[in-house]
Amino acid sequence: KAVVSTQSTGKQTFTESVSIGNCRGAGFKPEVANSKDKAAKPTGDFAFDPLKGDYGPLVKALVINPQKGSVESCASTPVIFQFTPPKEMAEVGSRIQFNTMLTLKGETVEQYRVNFVAEIVK
Repeated sequence: KAVVSTQSTGKQTFTESVSIGNCRGAGFKPEVANSKDKAAKPTGDFAFDPLKGDYGPLVKALVINPQKGSVESCASTPVIFQFTPPKEMAEVGSRIQFNTMLTLKGETVEQYRVNFVAEIVK
């Protein structure tokens, strides 16, 4: 998933969101919920890596909320990205690109690169 934004110059914050879903346990049958043979519905965990120091001023420009958490079976959780371009990078016509990793943990562990692109316009 790429998060793309177009922003005007000036001190502005752009907000984008995605949903993290958990389809594990979708075939869970309520009648066996109390059975000792079946475990409870599985949850899944997610975590976004923080931006590393080599991103300079972008480290403080991006806020991810929540940065990590758990999602119950058959549910989803919204994740909000707030980006305020640093003053020194907010020139008209500039394009800011960076990325972070999203780790999903459930029965397996999967990692995805999340790309961010912001283009500054008048």
